[in-house]
Amino acid sequence: MGQRKIFICMTDLNYGSRLARYLTSQYNSGIEVELLTGRKDKADVGDGDIALSDDPKILEDLQCQTVLFVKTPEEKGKNKIFMFCSREEIYNELVKLTGTREGNNRNRSQKESGIIVVFSPEGGDEKTLLALKRAGELSRNKRVLYLSLCGFPVFFDPSWKDESGGRDINFSPGITELMLRAEGEDFTQELENMAFQLGKIWSIAPVSHYKDLLDFSRDDICRFMKGLKEQSMFEAVVLELGQIFEYTLDLMTYADQILIPRESGVLAAIRRNVLQRYCGMEGKPQLWERMTFEETEFSIPKKKEELLRFIGREEDRE
Repeated sequence: MGQRKIFICMTDLNYGSRLARYLTSQYNSGIEVELLTGRKDKADVGDGDIALSDDPKILEDLQCQTVLFVKTPEEKGKNKIFMFCSREEIYNELVKLTGTREGNNRNRSQKESGIIVVFSPEGGDEKTLLALKRAGELSRNKRVLYLSLCGFPVFFDPSWKDESGGRDINFSPGITELMLRAEGEDFTQELENMAFQLGKIWSIAPVSHYKDLLDFSRDDICRFMKGLKEQSMFEAVVLELGQIFEYTLDLMTYADQILIPRESGVLAAIRRNVLQRYCGMEGKPQLWERMTFEETEFSIPKKKEELLRFIGREEDRE
Protein backbone atom coordinates (compact mmCIF):
# COMPACT_ATOMS: atom_id res chain seq x y z
CA MET A 1 0.00 0.00 0.00
CA GLY A 2 1.27 3.48 -0.85
CA GLN A 3 1.23 6.55 1.29
CA ARG A 4 -2.10 7.44 2.94
CA LYS A 5 -3.01 11.00 3.84
CA ILE A 6 -4.52 11.36 7.31
CA PHE A 7 -6.64 14.41 8.15
CA ILE A 8 -7.14 15.28 11.82
CA CYS A 9 -9.96 17.58 12.93
CA MET A 10 -10.47 17.74 16.70
CA THR A 11 -12.82 19.95 18.70
CA ASP A 12 -9.75 20.83 20.79
CA LEU A 13 -7.50 22.33 18.12
CA ASN A 14 -4.44 22.41 20.38
CA TYR A 15 -4.76 18.70 21.11
CA GLY A 16 -5.22 17.98 17.41
CA SER A 17 -2.10 19.97 16.61
CA ARG A 18 -0.04 18.09 19.21
CA LEU A 19 -1.30 14.75 17.93
CA ALA A 20 -0.50 15.69 14.33
CA ARG A 21 3.06 16.66 15.32
CA TYR A 22 3.53 13.37 17.16
CA LEU A 23 2.25 11.23 14.29
CA THR A 24 4.51 13.09 11.87
CA SER A 25 7.50 12.58 14.19
CA GLN A 26 7.12 8.79 13.89
CA TYR A 27 8.67 8.96 10.40
CA ASN A 28 6.24 6.39 9.03
CA SER A 29 6.63 6.68 5.27
CA GLY A 30 3.18 5.09 4.86
CA ILE A 31 1.30 8.12 6.18
CA GLU A 32 1.16 11.87 5.69
CA VAL A 33 -0.64 13.84 8.39
CA GLU A 34 -2.50 17.12 7.95
CA LEU A 35 -4.47 19.14 10.46
CA LEU A 36 -7.93 20.44 9.53
CA THR A 37 -9.05 23.58 11.30
CA GLY A 38 -12.80 23.35 10.63
CA ARG A 39 -15.62 21.63 8.80
CA LYS A 40 -15.14 23.87 5.79
CA ASP A 41 -11.85 22.08 5.11
CA LYS A 42 -13.69 18.79 4.55
CA ALA A 43 -13.63 19.55 0.84
CA ASP A 44 -9.86 18.91 0.89
CA VAL A 45 -10.38 15.26 1.91
CA GLY A 46 -10.20 12.80 -0.98
CA ASP A 47 -11.78 9.37 -1.37
CA GLY A 48 -8.52 7.56 -0.62
CA ASP A 49 -7.71 9.59 2.48
CA ILE A 50 -8.38 8.92 6.16
CA ALA A 51 -10.25 11.35 8.43
CA LEU A 52 -9.92 11.35 12.24
CA SER A 53 -12.10 13.34 14.63
CA ASP A 54 -13.74 13.25 18.04
CA ASP A 55 -16.87 14.85 16.54
CA PRO A 56 -19.03 12.37 14.56
CA LYS A 57 -20.73 15.27 12.75
CA ILE A 58 -17.40 16.23 11.17
CA LEU A 59 -17.09 12.69 9.76
CA GLU A 60 -20.58 12.76 8.25
CA ASP A 61 -20.89 12.60 4.47
CA LEU A 62 -17.18 11.85 3.96
CA GLN A 63 -16.55 9.18 1.33
CA CYS A 64 -13.15 8.26 2.73
CA GLN A 65 -12.27 5.93 5.61
CA THR A 66 -13.14 7.59 8.93
CA VAL A 67 -11.87 7.01 12.47
CA LEU A 68 -13.77 8.33 15.48
CA PHE A 69 -12.02 9.15 18.76
CA VAL A 70 -14.25 7.95 21.60
CA LYS A 71 -14.18 9.03 25.25
CA THR A 72 -14.52 5.68 27.03
CA PRO A 73 -12.60 2.42 26.55
CA GLU A 74 -15.88 0.51 26.24
CA GLU A 75 -16.71 2.36 22.99
CA LYS A 76 -13.50 1.27 21.36
CA GLY A 77 -14.02 -0.94 18.31
CA LYS A 78 -13.93 -0.98 14.54
CA ASN A 79 -12.79 2.44 13.29
CA LYS A 80 -12.92 3.77 16.85
CA ILE A 81 -9.97 4.72 19.05
CA PHE A 82 -10.05 5.57 22.78
CA MET A 83 -8.67 9.10 22.77
CA PHE A 84 -7.48 9.27 26.41
CA CYS A 85 -4.61 6.82 26.06
CA SER A 86 -0.97 7.50 25.28
CA ARG A 87 0.02 8.96 21.93
CA GLU A 88 2.04 5.82 21.20
CA GLU A 89 -1.03 3.64 21.78
CA ILE A 90 -3.07 5.91 19.50
CA TYR A 91 -0.37 5.62 16.84
CA ASN A 92 -0.31 1.81 17.10
CA GLU A 93 -4.11 1.61 16.93
CA LEU A 94 -4.11 3.94 13.95
CA VAL A 95 -1.61 1.77 12.10
CA LYS A 96 -3.83 -1.27 12.66
CA LEU A 97 -7.12 0.42 11.78
CA THR A 98 -5.95 2.16 8.64
CA GLY A 99 -3.77 -0.62 7.26
CA THR A 100 -0.77 1.70 6.88
CA ARG A 101 2.52 -0.07 7.25
CA GLU A 102 4.64 0.35 10.33
CA GLY A 103 7.40 2.77 9.42
CA ASN A 104 10.99 1.63 9.35
CA ASN A 105 12.04 5.03 10.65
CA ARG A 106 10.45 5.08 14.10
CA ASN A 107 13.82 4.70 15.77
CA ARG A 108 15.09 8.10 14.80
CA SER A 109 18.65 7.34 15.90
CA GLN A 110 18.89 4.94 12.97
CA LYS A 111 18.23 7.84 10.60
CA GLU A 112 20.65 10.35 12.10
CA SER A 113 23.57 9.34 9.92
CA GLY A 114 24.26 9.37 6.21
CA ILE A 115 22.87 11.93 3.78
CA ILE A 116 19.75 13.88 4.68
CA VAL A 117 18.33 15.86 1.75
CA VAL A 118 16.00 18.76 2.61
CA PHE A 119 13.96 19.84 -0.40
CA SER A 120 10.95 21.98 -1.15
CA PRO A 121 9.03 22.32 -4.44
CA GLU A 122 8.67 26.03 -3.67
CA GLY A 123 10.73 28.89 -2.31
CA GLY A 124 10.62 30.36 1.17
CA ASP A 125 12.56 30.20 4.42
CA GLU A 126 11.13 26.95 5.78
CA LYS A 127 13.42 24.68 3.78
CA THR A 128 16.59 26.46 4.90
CA LEU A 129 15.49 26.64 8.52
CA LEU A 130 14.50 22.96 8.53
CA ALA A 131 17.92 22.01 7.12
CA LEU A 132 19.78 24.17 9.63
CA LYS A 133 17.65 22.99 12.53
CA ARG A 134 18.29 19.34 11.67
CA ALA A 135 22.02 20.00 11.23
CA GLY A 136 22.12 21.85 14.57
CA GLU A 137 20.29 19.03 16.37
CA LEU A 138 22.59 16.35 14.97
CA SER A 139 25.71 18.39 15.82
CA ARG A 140 25.08 17.83 19.54
CA ASN A 141 26.70 14.41 19.30
CA LYS A 142 27.88 14.06 15.70
CA ARG A 143 30.22 15.77 13.28
CA VAL A 144 27.81 17.28 10.75
CA LEU A 145 28.34 18.80 7.30
CA TYR A 146 25.75 21.25 5.97
CA LEU A 147 25.73 21.87 2.22
CA SER A 148 23.59 24.24 0.17
CA LEU A 149 22.75 23.47 -3.45
CA CYS A 150 20.62 26.59 -3.73
CA GLY A 151 21.10 29.52 -6.05
CA PHE A 152 20.66 31.91 -3.11
CA PRO A 153 22.32 30.29 -0.08
CA VAL A 154 22.66 31.74 3.40
CA PHE A 155 25.82 32.16 5.50
CA PHE A 156 27.91 33.41 2.61
CA ASP A 157 28.14 37.16 2.83
CA PRO A 158 31.17 39.17 4.00
CA SER A 159 30.12 38.93 7.67
CA TRP A 160 30.55 35.15 7.92
CA LYS A 161 33.98 33.92 8.93
CA ASP A 162 35.61 30.52 9.12
CA GLU A 163 35.69 29.81 12.86
CA SER A 164 38.21 27.01 12.47
CA GLY A 165 40.83 28.90 10.48
CA GLY A 166 39.85 32.52 10.04
CA ARG A 167 39.97 32.42 6.22
CA ASP A 168 37.58 34.33 3.99
CA ILE A 169 35.04 31.67 3.10
CA ASN A 170 33.59 33.78 0.28
CA PHE A 171 36.70 33.15 -1.80
CA SER A 172 37.29 29.56 -0.75
CA PRO A 173 36.85 26.65 -3.18
CA GLY A 174 33.59 24.85 -2.60
CA ILE A 175 30.80 22.84 -4.20
CA THR A 176 31.58 23.89 -7.78
CA GLU A 177 35.20 22.77 -7.50
CA LEU A 178 34.26 19.60 -5.62
CA MET A 179 31.58 18.74 -8.16
CA LEU A 180 33.90 19.32 -11.12
CA ARG A 181 37.08 17.89 -9.60
CA ALA A 182 39.36 15.93 -11.91
CA GLU A 183 38.76 12.22 -12.25
CA GLY A 184 40.82 10.28 -9.70
CA GLU A 185 41.18 13.10 -7.16
CA ASP A 186 40.60 12.05 -3.56
CA PHE A 187 37.12 13.31 -2.64
CA THR A 188 37.63 13.09 1.13
CA GLN A 189 40.94 14.94 0.95
CA GLU A 190 39.42 17.70 -1.17
CA LEU A 191 36.46 17.94 1.20
CA GLU A 192 38.81 18.22 4.17
CA ASN A 193 40.69 21.07 2.49
CA MET A 194 37.45 22.97 1.78
CA ALA A 195 35.47 22.42 5.01
CA PHE A 196 35.15 25.27 7.49
CA GLN A 197 33.31 25.54 10.79
CA LEU A 198 30.16 27.57 11.46
CA GLY A 199 29.14 27.22 15.09
CA LYS A 200 28.91 23.50 15.77
CA ILE A 201 28.36 22.49 12.15
CA TRP A 202 30.71 22.41 9.16
CA SER A 203 30.16 23.54 5.61
CA ILE A 204 31.87 24.34 2.32
CA ALA A 205 31.28 27.32 0.06
CA PRO A 206 28.21 27.09 -2.19
CA VAL A 207 28.28 27.08 -5.99
CA SER A 208 30.38 29.86 -7.48
CA HIS A 209 27.44 31.01 -9.61
CA TYR A 210 23.81 29.92 -9.74
CA LYS A 211 24.30 28.91 -13.40
CA ASP A 212 26.62 26.15 -12.19
CA LEU A 213 23.48 24.35 -11.02
CA LEU A 214 22.35 24.25 -14.64
CA ASP A 215 25.73 23.18 -16.00
CA PHE A 216 26.37 20.20 -13.72
CA SER A 217 25.86 16.95 -15.61
CA ARG A 218 24.23 13.78 -14.28
CA ASP A 219 27.69 12.22 -14.03
CA ASP A 220 28.91 15.20 -11.97
CA ILE A 221 25.94 14.85 -9.61
CA CYS A 222 26.39 11.09 -9.25
CA ARG A 223 30.14 11.33 -8.55
CA PHE A 224 29.47 14.09 -6.02
CA MET A 225 26.82 12.12 -4.14
CA LYS A 226 28.88 8.92 -4.22
CA GLY A 227 31.76 10.89 -2.75
CA LEU A 228 29.54 12.16 0.07
CA LYS A 229 28.36 8.62 0.84
CA GLU A 230 31.88 7.23 0.90
CA GLN A 231 33.61 10.06 2.83
CA SER A 232 34.50 9.38 6.46
CA MET A 233 34.98 12.90 7.84
CA PHE A 234 31.35 13.52 8.75
CA GLU A 235 28.82 11.17 10.32
CA ALA A 236 25.89 13.08 8.84
CA VAL A 237 25.48 15.33 5.81
CA VAL A 238 22.50 17.71 5.59
CA LEU A 239 22.08 18.80 1.97
CA GLU A 240 19.69 21.66 1.29
CA LEU A 241 18.30 21.39 -2.22
CA GLY A 242 16.71 24.38 -3.96
CA GLN A 243 14.13 24.49 -6.70
CA ILE A 244 13.91 21.44 -8.91
CA PHE A 245 16.42 21.19 -11.74
CA GLU A 246 17.18 18.54 -14.34
CA TYR A 247 18.90 16.07 -12.02
CA THR A 248 17.15 16.76 -8.71
CA LEU A 249 15.53 13.33 -8.56
CA ASP A 250 18.77 11.59 -9.57
CA LEU A 251 20.48 13.32 -6.65
CA MET A 252 17.74 12.28 -4.23
CA THR A 253 18.24 8.60 -5.02
CA TYR A 254 21.49 8.77 -3.02
CA ALA A 255 19.80 10.22 0.08
CA ASP A 256 19.29 8.16 3.23
CA GLN A 257 16.44 10.47 4.22
CA ILE A 258 14.41 13.05 2.27
CA LEU A 259 12.71 15.79 4.28
CA ILE A 260 10.22 18.28 2.90
CA PRO A 261 8.73 21.11 5.00
CA ARG A 262 5.01 20.65 5.31
CA GLU A 263 2.96 23.50 3.87
CA SER A 264 -0.78 23.81 4.48
CA GLY A 265 -3.56 24.69 2.10
CA VAL A 266 -4.84 23.58 -1.28
CA LEU A 267 -1.90 25.06 -3.26
CA ALA A 268 0.61 23.10 -1.19
CA ALA A 269 -1.43 19.95 -1.75
CA ILE A 270 -1.37 20.56 -5.51
CA ARG A 271 2.41 21.00 -5.43
CA ARG A 272 2.78 17.73 -3.56
CA ASN A 273 0.61 15.98 -6.14
CA VAL A 274 2.76 17.41 -8.94
CA LEU A 275 5.92 16.24 -7.17
CA GLN A 276 4.43 12.76 -6.84
CA ARG A 277 3.62 12.74 -10.57
CA TYR A 278 7.15 13.90 -11.41
CA CYS A 279 8.56 10.95 -9.46
CA GLY A 280 6.33 8.59 -11.45
CA MET A 281 7.11 10.24 -14.81
CA GLU A 282 10.85 9.90 -14.16
CA GLY A 283 10.51 6.22 -13.27
CA LYS A 284 11.30 6.85 -9.57
CA PRO A 285 8.00 6.28 -7.71
CA GLN A 286 9.97 4.87 -4.77
CA LEU A 287 11.34 8.36 -4.09
CA TRP A 288 7.86 9.58 -3.24
CA GLU A 289 7.46 6.71 -0.78
CA ARG A 290 10.67 7.78 0.97
CA MET A 291 9.78 11.46 1.38
CA THR A 292 8.87 12.65 4.87
CA PHE A 293 6.84 15.83 5.24
CA GLU A 294 8.15 17.63 8.30
CA GLU A 295 6.26 20.10 10.48
CA THR A 296 8.04 23.48 10.67
CA GLU A 297 6.82 25.27 13.77
CA PHE A 298 9.83 27.52 14.37
CA SER A 299 9.40 31.22 13.85
CA ILE A 300 11.25 32.99 11.06
CA PRO A 301 14.34 34.64 12.62
CA LYS A 302 14.35 38.42 12.35
CA LYS A 303 17.87 38.99 13.66
CA LYS A 304 21.18 37.40 12.80
CA GLU A 305 21.61 36.23 16.40
CA GLU A 306 18.39 34.23 16.13
CA LEU A 307 19.61 32.55 12.96
CA LEU A 308 22.90 31.61 14.63
CA ARG A 309 21.08 29.53 17.22
CA PHE A 310 20.13 27.05 14.50
CA ILE A 311 23.80 26.14 14.08
CA GLY A 312 24.76 26.08 17.74
CA ARG A 313 26.00 29.62 18.22
CA GLU A 314 24.31 31.49 21.02
CA GLU A 315 25.47 34.89 19.84
CA ASP A 316 27.32 36.60 17.02
CA ARG A 317 30.97 36.44 18.02
CA GLU A 318 32.46 38.76 15.44
